[in-house]
Amino acid sequence: MRDDRETRPILGHTVTAADLYGELRQLSGQLQTSITHQEVTRTQLRDHEQRIRALEAWRYALPVSAFSAVAAAIAAIISAFMG
Repeated sequence: MRDDRETRPILGHTVTAADLYGELRQLSGQLQTSITHQEVTRTQLRDHEQRIRALEAWRYALPVSAFSAVAAAIAAIISAFMG
């Protein structure tokens, strides 16, 4: 009787445990590379989000700052002419 651990041809090809192990190692390496790329992408996304939020905060604060500067300039001109 044959031992189940022996190699058996599949569609005319013999697949050994070494072949399976090699493929598993290759897939493991590809998975690790994919995880690393995902972590880098997540870090870049966080950085971009922070930059966008900083630009938005500056953009929305600009009209208020400009209005305050104009009001201060008008007050300075009036106070210079009045006394």
